[in-house]
Amino acid sequence: MKVVLTIIGVILVLLMFGLMMGGIKDAQTDSRTDTFSVTTAPAATTADVVLVADLYDDSILEITGLTSDVSTDNALQDSYVSATRTLTVRGLDDDETRTLTVTYRYDALTGDSASTGSFLGFIPIFVIIAVVLILVGGMIAVFSRR
Repeated sequence: MKVVLTIIGVILVLLMFGLMMGGIKDAQTDSRTDTFSVTTAPAATTADVVLVADLYDDSILEITGLTSDVSTDNALQDSYVSATRTLTVRGLDDDETRTLTVTYRYDALTGDSASTGSFLGFIPIFVIIAVVLILVGGMIAVFSRR
């Protein structure tokens, strides 16, 4: 019976793993929204904007929202240069002036709290090791009874 409960517990931990990862990311990051007035030249469909803060992990995937007030724009993130915090936006209508709104995640744990961010990064590894040890312990308990 203890082995069955152990297996059910491990399954619950694995099911909650995604939620835990989301919570860890929320603890490591904050969200920021910047607005930019951008004018594209004739035949130009891209524009560069300089973000106020660095993208979390310098990853373009940390952009959670990108909108334009021009209805014909299909604004999408194209590339990011971390050294200058420059984001290239593509899918813009040429020869237009617009306001781009960029919402993105940046590292919330800097300075004295930077070590907390490192520790939070190790928590998933600790959980996986604990699950493996619990499963091995359960298997040992089952086979030692026989």
